[in-house]
Amino acid sequence: MTAISRREIPARAVNRWLVGVDLGQSTDPTAISVMNHRVVPLDTWKENIKAGYWRQDRTEHFDVRHLERLPLGMSYPQQIQRVINLLARPPLDALKPKLVIDETGVGRPVGDMFDAAGLHPNRITITAGLEATQHGGSTWHVPKGLLISNLEAHSHTGELRIAAAASDAAALKEELKDFKRKISEAGRTTYAARVGAHDDLVLSVAITLWMATQGPETSSWELRV
Repeated sequence: MTAISRREIPARAVNRWLVGVDLGQSTDPTAISVMNHRVVPLDTWKENIKAGYWRQDRTEHFDVRHLERLPLGMSYPQQIQRVINLLARPPLDALKPKLVIDETGVGRPVGDMFDAAGLHPNRITITAGLEATQHGGSTWHVPKGLLISNLEAHSHTGELRIAAAASDAAALKEELKDFKRKISEAGRTTYAARVGAHDDLVLSVAITLWMATQGPETSSWELRV
């Protein structure tokens, strides 16, 4: 008798690093976050009877290992050099982490400066739309609500973890408290920090997490028969 093979979707192990830079302007500081995205396959499987396959269990975490807010008044060339110096530190120097920047307020010229320095980041412009759209190979327009809801979802599951030793971890927690959800008369949800508060650390983590979970090359499952 011929054995019937079962359709399996094994979890693929992932251990990668991402660096997110929320670029500030004259009154808003630039914030940098470093995230380690890890997926660990487990020995157990779950059957989806309706769909007819087995999926391997896994654990997944997004660990923010480093947070920093750059001083106001630091020039963009100095900020770029700070990123270069950060990427030259272990373990990042050997891992070629994915770099993502928020160029919403500063525009393409500053992003072009990153390219000229050889960094070639993924670029995000934060919008008020409803869906993320890709504009060229490494440029994305992503709604702010999508960024924040993704951050909230992974925070609530415990998958997003902030290292207590990160220098600006306490500041990030305060920013999250200050971040407010507002529903317009048309039923659209918007997010913003309270008046006088910053949201640069929140957005730095949010764009990094979005790139890890929703951007290109994010699948950690492989179909096998």
